[in-house]
Amino acid sequence: MLKSVLWLLLGAACFIVSQPLLRLPILQHMQNSTDFMLAYSLNPLLISILIALSAGVFEESFRFLFKQFLIKRDKYNFSQPVIFGLGHGIAEALILLVPALSLVPISQLGLAVLERVLAIILHVNLTIIVWNGFLKNRRVLYLFIAIIIHGFVNSLIPLLSAFSNSILLIEGSLALIDLLLVFYSYNSKKLYKEELYEEHGI
Repeated sequence: MLKSVLWLLLGAACFIVSQPLLRLPILQHMQNSTDFMLAYSLNPLLISILIALSAGVFEESFRFLFKQFLIKRDKYNFSQPVIFGLGHGIAEALILLVPALSLVPISQLGLAVLERVLAIILHVNLTIIVWNGFLKNRRVLYLFIAIIIHGFVNSLIPLLSAFSNSILLIEGSLALIDLLLVFYSYNSKKLYKEELYEEHGI
C-alpha cells in the first residue's frame, strides 16, 4: 500500500516538475521574445507543432529520470508504471481542469472531463512504454518512442484545429491512439512474467 502511494505521488511530482516548474515558465519566457513571436508569425503551424513536441520531451524525459534515479525497481510488478502514470495524469488533470471548470460551459463539461480521462489513459500507457525500455535494456529507444507518441498526440491540436469539427476529430484520434496503446500495454504484461520465469528458472 505504501509503495503504491509513493509511486502515485512520484508520478504527480513528475508532472509538476516537468511542466509547471520548468516547461511552462520557459515557454512563457520565450513568448516574451520578439524573435520567438516573429518566428511564430511566419510559421505558426510549425512552431505550434514544436511546442507540442516539447511537452513530450519534458514529460517523458522526466518520467525516464524519475524511473532511473528515484524509483526502486519492483520486479514483476506491472502495477508500478500504471500507478505512476495515474499520478502523472491525475496531477495534470487537477492542475489544468479544475481552474478551467468555471470557464467551461456546462454543455461542454462532459467533453472536458472525457478529454482528461483520455489524457490520463495516455499517461499510463506512456509510462509503461518508458518502463519497458528498462526491462528490455533499450532505455533510450523507448524513451524516444514515448516522446514521439506524446508529441504526435499534442500536435493533433494545431493540425486539426482548422476543421469545423476539430474537437471531435482530436478527441476521436486520442481515443483511437489510447485503444492501440492499451492493447500494447496489455501485451506488455508478459515481459514482467518472463523476467520472473528467467530469474527462477521456470
